[in-house]
Amino acid sequence: MKRIGMQQMSWKGVAAFTVLIIILPFLLSTSLMITKATFAGIYTIVAVGLGLLMGFAGQISLGQAAFYGVGAYATAILTATYGLSPWVSLIIAIVVPGLIAYVLGHTMARLHGYYLAMATLAFGIVIHVLLVEWKGLTNGASGFYGIPKIELFGFTFRQGIGYYYLVWAIALVIIILSLNIIHSRVGRALRSIHDSEVASSSMGVDTGRYKMQVFIISAMFAGVAGWLFAHMSYSISPGSFGLDGSILFLTMVVLGGATTVWGAVFGALLITAISSFVQTLGSQISFITSDFEHVLYGLILMLVVIFLPQGLIPAISGKLKQVFHSSAKKKSNVSTVKGDQSA
Repeated sequence: MKRIGMQQMSWKGVAAFTVLIIILPFLLSTSLMITKATFAGIYTIVAVGLGLLMGFAGQISLGQAAFYGVGAYATAILTATYGLSPWVSLIIAIVVPGLIAYVLGHTMARLHGYYLAMATLAFGIVIHVLLVEWKGLTNGASGFYGIPKIELFGFTFRQGIGYYYLVWAIALVIIILSLNIIHSRVGRALRSIHDSEVASSSMGVDTGRYKMQVFIISAMFAGVAGWLFAHMSYSISPGSFGLDGSILFLTMVVLGGATTVWGAVFGALLITAISSFVQTLGSQISFITSDFEHVLYGLILMLVVIFLPQGLIPAISGKLKQVFHSSAKKKSNVSTVKGDQSA
């Protein structure tokens, strides 16, 4: 019954969030704000995948920006260099990060916790170096220009409301897919692995297979986000896919809460809002630069880990449950007293 209730709450959340996404562009005053909201959708896709990996499989990854970059560069190379349709390159942008994750998963199968984090960090550094140095394929530090816009049924998706709805439609599909995963048998197995891998293994759960699956899924989600980012930005460069990007995605998940899909969504939205605020402040105060933004993310990450280790959404949810429980208990006590008095 509890599981059914949680599912109903999740689908109600999806419905309410969908309505908010539909009406949000009409509440935003400038095209810049719509662009920021579009980026929030792209970040949400990466964060949800990373949230599945961290919150349910218990694996820490510092290489998510690398998968994001592989997806972006895959579509940039295929469309800008070879003239393929963006819809064809979408398949490659999903498959290639998935294949890399499959190979990495086998290589890192025996690694856990911080060792896995360091391994994925090394992978991210390798990918970033390849993007910079493999000039014949990636154009090096200059990056790619002239990435074509996405077209569907004669409509061209450019920066603005059209692209906003495309990004968030894909983000909603990924949110729904992730909710289905965590409410399925696979989700229960992942939660058991997160709680105790040894206990799960002793109960017959194939921990290696489930961890591999969620690692591949998170990489494929990042590939989709990279595809969207490349076709929105018109140009890409290796600087967008370095360690800073991986830390940004990690901060989103930790801030919102890794143990819930909505925590990753909320974290992506909140970090995007903070970034926009810092950039606005930087245009008025000279000493506030992008370095200040990185310091702020580090401070947020440190404070959340110390004071809210489960993240904002689980903390808020826990407080609301306590309030409702105490309120219901008081009402029950009052009704009991009235019943005794009447008796």
